[in-house]
Amino acid sequence: MPTKEIEIKGLRELEKALLGLQKEYGGKAGAQAMRPAITAAIKPLKQQVEQDTPVDSGALKASVKQTVGAVTKDMMAFSRGKYKNSTILAGRVGYFGNKVYKRAISVEYGTIDIAAQHTLENVFDREASGMASRFGKSLGPAIEKKAKALNKKKAGG
Repeated sequence: MPTKEIEIKGLRELEKALLGLQKEYGGKAGAQAMRPAITAAIKPLKQQVEQDTPVDSGALKASVKQTVGAVTKDMMAFSRGKYKNSTILAGRVGYFGNKVYKRAISVEYGTIDIAAQHTLENVFDREASGMASRFGKSLGPAIEKKAKALNKKKAGG
């Protein structure tokens, strides 16, 4: 588990307001308003994970991806209460793919023969304050852009 935690005060209220926006305008307005901020927050992590990933065959490094999307059932199950049913979007950076998951687990947590390297944890810990900062700086403009588009749509133009 990462040793640092990001807490953004008011995020639950923001999610509630964005869900209200979705109810008023329909579609995925809340998610669309928040996506650019989450993307900006996690963007540098992909390159850092790739850089810090040990290379054996190269498959693990090649599996590093960045996604922004709805919270999955697995994320809800293993998050220890971090995600709620109201969570609009989540950003993830890590190893993706059935062919690499065992290797990813052994690199992150170690095995009897291999010491844990905690690649994902270390990158997250190094970038925790940067993620919060990038999220905060890009959230306002992203919401304003979406609000402008919704107002234009509502006005019929």
